[in-house]
Amino acid sequence: MFAAMTPKPKRRYDICASFAMAFRAWRLKNNIPLKKIAVDLGLSIATVNAWELGKRFPSGRSFEMLVDYTGVPPCRLFCVKAAECVPHECMVALPKKP
Repeated sequence: MFAAMTPKPKRRYDICASFAMAFRAWRLKNNIPLKKIAVDLGLSIATVNAWELGKRFPSGRSFEMLVDYTGVPPCRLFCVKAAECVPHECMVALPKKP
């Protein structure tokens, strides 16, 4: 007979919320207004604000532009505890493109 297996609890991660918190923390730490980010990336303030509020997630291209703009590795843009949970290689800021 087979013993009944207890199912593992499923972990649910809200990637959008995690990104929103990490993005906001980066923005506030660097004292950059939403408007400046929006203008610099060629996006609307509403779009950037929706990212920060966790209502929307950047498209692939917008996320790439944001990584270039911030100089922050993608893994750090998802995790508010990145300094505690990712390999050292991922902690090195990417060089900004000229």
